[in-house]
Amino acid sequence: MGQQSWSAAKRTLAVVGAAAVVGVAGSAATAEAAAPPPAPATPAKYQVDFSSNSKTLGARVIHCEIRFIGAHGGIPHKSGHVHGTINVRTGVTCSQPLRMIRGKVGLFSNRGSKIKAFGSTGKRTAKGNAALVCRTGRYHGEAVATLYAPPGYTPRVATVGKRTPTVSIHC
Repeated sequence: MGQQSWSAAKRTLAVVGAAAVVGVAGSAATAEAAAPPPAPATPAKYQVDFSSNSKTLGARVIHCEIRFIGAHGGIPHKSGHVHGTINVRTGVTCSQPLRMIRGKVGLFSNRGSKIKAFGSTGKRTAKGNAALVCRTGRYHGEAVATLYAPPGYTPRVATVGKRTPTVSIHC
């Protein structure tokens, strides 16, 4: 993976066709920078309710939430599975299966960034993680997911997102 300047690495949130792929600002490649990148736009909502008032489904609600997984609210941490790395883990959980969950999780620091896609089809949950080689610095995680409701529910599509606090990690 090559090095890129932050200005070249910026991406904007985009909706692509029916699959609505949401990207977190940043780059999948590790990038060097003297200062942390500007904070990407993360949706203000971290949870959403899909509702149905149809005669066949009855009055039902599907509740969904995006969260960071792990100790201390899921903040970026030294990995317990892969020595020498920092990671952040995220998950979307819903009360009933959705048509589709598509998301991205990013780990950002003043030393680089990594963005990884995650998702599921026809399930209640989806999980993802992003990791960087451990280098002393300041880290934060961000996650964004687009949720597609089953037929008969509104809204048909919703976007949720969340951001961790920034933490200093010494390697």
